[in-house]
This record gives sequence, C-alpha cells and structure tokens, in this order.
Amino acid sequence: MENAEEELANRGITITQGRWLNTDFAGYRDASARSAVGSAIVKVPAISGKAIAFLAAFVAFVFLVPFLLSPLLGYDDVPIHMLRSFVMLIAALMVWSGSRIFVILGAAGSALFAVGSLASLFGTGAGAGAGGVIGLGTLAAAFAVALFGAPLFRRTEVAASNSQYVYGTQPTEWGRGSGDSSRSGIWVMGLLLNRLVRIPGIYVFHGLKSPGAKRIGVEHAVTHGNSVYLIDSWIDLPAHYSWHPNRKGLAVSSKGDDGHRHTKIADAADHYRSALGPGVNVVPIIAIASGAATIGPERWSPRGVGLFTADEILTFIGDGAVGSLPAFQDRPEVRETIASTVETYG
Repeated sequence: MENAEEELANRGITITQGRWLNTDFAGYRDASARSAVGSAIVKVPAISGKAIAFLAAFVAFVFLVPFLLSPLLGYDDVPIHMLRSFVMLIAALMVWSGSRIFVILGAAGSALFAVGSLASLFGTGAGAGAGGVIGLGTLAAAFAVALFGAPLFRRTEVAASNSQYVYGTQPTEWGRGSGDSSRSGIWVMGLLLNRLVRIPGIYVFHGLKSPGAKRIGVEHAVTHGNSVYLIDSWIDLPAHYSWHPNRKGLAVSSKGDDGHRHTKIADAADHYRSALGPGVNVVPIIAIASGAATIGPERWSPRGVGLFTADEILTFIGDGAVGSLPAFQDRPEVRETIASTVETYG
C-alpha cells in the first residue's frame, strides 16, 4: 500500500472525508471486521494434477495405442491410425464440451467413425473384422478419456460468499494501464475501490467478462443490494472531461477518445441488465485516475455512462451505499451473477 499512497500523491488524488469513510455503522455488527485484506480469493486453476494425468492419457491414446496395435494394423498404417485416434478424441471432447455447435459437430464426426467401424467389422476383406473392432474400441476409449478430461478444462464457477468481499485478482502495479513514468491506473482504481468494502453490503470484483462477451471487458465492478457499478479506469493526463457526440453520433470525451471505451462499457452494462433483470440498477462509469481532472458539464452520456474522478467515484458509490443502509436489503443472487463473470487478470 506504500506504493499506492505514493502514486495517489503523484496523481494529485486526495480521498475526501465522505460519509463512506465512517466505520461506525449502527446496527451492522460486521462493519468493523470488514476488510479487503486476504479476501481476494482467486478461482482454482482449471489445470490440476488430474488434468496433467488427462494430458498423459491423451498422448498415450494418440501415439502409443496405435503403435502397440501395429502388428494388427500394419506398420505402414500406424501414422494414419494415430491421426484417426486424434480426430476421434477431438470429436469426443466436442461432445462433452457443453457448447451446442461443438456437440453437434462432435456427435456427427463420432457417428461417421462408428458407421465406418461397423462397416469394416462386417466387411469381407482380410483383417476387416479386426479393423472394425479396433475402430469401435478406439472410439469408446476416446469417449472415456474425453468424459474424464473435458470437465477439467471448463471455467470454474465462482460462488458468492458472505465472508468474501473482493473477487478476482487485483491488477498488477506495472501491468496493463501503466506507462513509462506512472503505475497502472487499473491497479490504482482497484485498490481504491477495495476500500469501499468497509461498508456493509459492498462487494468488489476485478476483471470481468460480461455475459455474451468474448474477453475481459469490465475492469472493476461494485455491488450493493440492487445497485451494480461497472468501472473502467482511464489513465490519462489532467484535463477537463465532458461527453459530446462525434460525427458518427457516438459519445466521445472532450479529451478525444474515439468512443470505443464508451461503447464497450455501455454494451457491458446492457448485457448485465439483461442477465440481472429490471429490478437491478446497473451504472457504467469511466473513472479518470487523475486528481487534477475536472468533469462537466455533460457528465452523463446519452447511454448513461458517467464520467468521474477517482475521488468522486468513491463518494458517489460509497455515500450512496451508506445513505441506503437503514433500508438496505442484501441481494445474494445479484453478486452471485456478477461473481460468475469474473475472469480476473493474469
């Protein structure tokens, strides 16, 4: 945290004494115990000891089995049988993948192999019966290996917990969003947002892939009951920021952003709104990680994306959460949905 305080000072970011900094929340006994320290639990990696065993089985299945069967298959045919074993295994993995298109393609490929093996089994040529038996046995073995191995490579589900307040790996100090002379703006905003967990009901998430997206598109998220805040931290020079439409009608900032950042966070908000339903308020925000930045007059874009400085965003989220505490109702299903989209930073 020493480096974080140094970086905040370099950027001129001063955290004001907002209502959210208070730790004496009457009626909430866990308030003083809430801390981000030690709670940023990362998902268990999919590659495990069992997965290594699966890879060993994969190699043995593709390369060793056809070689051992070479007296029956013929040495000249070993390469083609290795290739066939490999394709069979890929088809079987596709069947167990859970993706509809892969299941269809894998099932179709497996059916062709099965039909071909059956035709060879009842054929009249020399060695046709043995070839058919080997083909069917190979296909059955491929499905057995795939059944064991496929689940090991699926993304681990994240279950929300009342005792965990931060989800996902904190972005690195000098990783994405850093420059030659400044530390990562994503890292700075992540540490600042983690401070909000002292408020009962606040949960913070790092590195999310919104429903339907192909890659990480949301740097941070904060949830509190029915409210979800999506935050994209923008490292940039001190300036005056405001939204205005460009020639294509896209909302861009007065600093000259081409609109991609705005479109990405606005689209992510739409995806989360669809997943969470109409009762949840999803607020997309672009945070300017510079204390000398100013915002206005158009803080909110036509698609509802807000522009905030680092200090403003903590006050906006934190004071709003504190103000709702007397009537606050926890929504575990909301943070369960958000937690399930955490991909986290590597």
